[in-house]
Amino acid sequence: MYFEKIKKGWKELSSEIIQTGKCVYCGGCGAFCANIKFDAEKEIPIEDGSCEEMNTCRDGYGLCYNLCVKTGIDQIPTSLLDKWVFGKKQDDILGHYIEIVSVRLTDKAKEKLPIEAGPLTALLYIAMEEGLIDSAIITDNDENFRPYPIIAETKEDLFKGIGYKPSQSPTLSLIGDTINKGNVDIAVVGPGCQIQGLRKIQNHPRFDYEAYDLVSLAIGTFCFGTFHNQRLNEVFKDDGIDLSQISKIETDKDNFKMIVYANGAKKEIPLNKIYDKSIRNACFSCSDYTASFSDISVGNIGSDDEWKTLIIRTERGKQLYDLVLESGFLEDKSLDKDNEETILDITRRKTDISPIEKVVTHSPKIKSFWIRNSRIARAYRPGMFVVLWLPDIDFLPMSISAVEGNLLEITVQKIGEGTEKLFELNEGDTIGIRGPYGNSWNYEDASNILVVGGGMGIAAVTSLIEPLKKNKKNIFIAIGAKDEPSLIFADRLIDWIPSTLCTTDDGSVGKKCFVTDTIEEIIDRENIDLIMTCGPEVMMKRVFEIAKDKKIEIQASLERKMKCGVGLCGSCCVGENNDISVCKDGPIFTSEQLKIFPQFGTYSK
Repeated sequence: MYFEKIKKGWKELSSEIIQTGKCVYCGGCGAFCANIKFDAEKEIPIEDGSCEEMNTCRDGYGLCYNLCVKTGIDQIPTSLLDKWVFGKKQDDILGHYIEIVSVRLTDKAKEKLPIEAGPLTALLYIAMEEGLIDSAIITDNDENFRPYPIIAETKEDLFKGIGYKPSQSPTLSLIGDTINKGNVDIAVVGPGCQIQGLRKIQNHPRFDYEAYDLVSLAIGTFCFGTFHNQRLNEVFKDDGIDLSQISKIETDKDNFKMIVYANGAKKEIPLNKIYDKSIRNACFSCSDYTASFSDISVGNIGSDDEWKTLIIRTERGKQLYDLVLESGFLEDKSLDKDNEETILDITRRKTDISPIEKVVTHSPKIKSFWIRNSRIARAYRPGMFVVLWLPDIDFLPMSISAVEGNLLEITVQKIGEGTEKLFELNEGDTIGIRGPYGNSWNYEDASNILVVGGGMGIAAVTSLIEPLKKNKKNIFIAIGAKDEPSLIFADRLIDWIPSTLCTTDDGSVGKKCFVTDTIEEIIDRENIDLIMTCGPEVMMKRVFEIAKDKKIEIQASLERKMKCGVGLCGSCCVGENNDISVCKDGPIFTSEQLKIFPQFGTYSK
């Protein structure tokens, strides 16, 4: 197979990747180019002025552009990297792996390693002690707890990388420097995006800089996203944290908090607040939470407190793992079935690539995509959601508006880059999809049910109507939108329930009013005992208030910014303590839950 180099350079890298927020700050662009520097404050690559007068270098084929993990995706997709890295067809569930275990340090290891060290440090320590590596590119912190990459050439140097870093450094930028220092067995440690970038550098068929032979170990860390230092620091300052006094940062995975130790005090910050204010844009297009291209992956998901999860993926990783066990530095145990399933749920291989069989245009800004996926169709219950994946663009949590056999109808409004790219897809194209996630509507004990949909929330309640009819419920529907093009599925709903009440803000269809203006009359007339609603949160808050006054039970489908989809990362949490995951505990919530959510009624896209 022949691969052409891409005739682009720094200016294209800057305009296409850096300025559009797609840069993951991995450092790959500067791995072998001395002109590329890194702005630690803005966390972006910059050039030293050498590239200002030239559009490209190296006969027009810029090294920075060609080695970037975010370029040339069609030419070198992850499926090809799988083949190059592992030499065999990928596994359909977890990626390539030999073994998954829980590990922790032994007393022997604790005598040799600093008190804050964990299994990752033990792996590197034994690898260096046994001669598997002669150096490692790891991440240290500066005086303001900003991460920066270092080359560790002694076992003592390895200790500088101990501890959780909420941000990341341009680790791959030091590959060339490490090789130039004469090191021939180099380890690289980083999250999934950096390990993927490393594998591209190592295996790119048109650029040979000896990284394939000289980088002999890749250790990946579990990651649900990293945070911009500048924005994260603003969060810290808002909470009264002096950056120069930070001694340690860790996460409380059970309560979805970031714990910051500074100046002798301990401060807890909700993870959803940090995600909202400082998540790196590129992280929302990443599906590789477990660093699937590494030799060994390390993380705390799936293991008990004080234990870490290891995924041993390659023979090189297995060789190191066996050495660490033989050295007496780690004790291991098997994961129980529930924890192993948790690991499976967050892997890249849980994303199905499914065909789009039909596209229906409702308006210039609203389309329905019919996607074939038998697994999801069988498991789906009304109220659940799926996540669409556009590689290197975005993850899009979506409701299902209909299921017909193995076909899923997913209705989308064009409101950003991700949905704009989705709108470019046509019948015959494929898309990544995973799920279904979340809980479902509960209507067993109700007889007279009012379904209230607003805007795009109408799509989320549409799939509910047929099950209600099959269960012989008395169904009443009220839907509203700003205008006729936005009032989706009105004809479908009226065909099912002729009494369906339609409203629009401009009066172009039905009554000229808000949908919430009409429901009290329905409630009183029809003796409603349950309201089920989805739409803009300000609308649902008003429906909740009406239901509360009428002493009627309500269920509402909430929307939040989601990352993992399985209640692990904390990005979508609500509740008084910010510890209730919309993706796992919801998205459907009852009256009793909604009344104690201080955030309810405030969210908007």
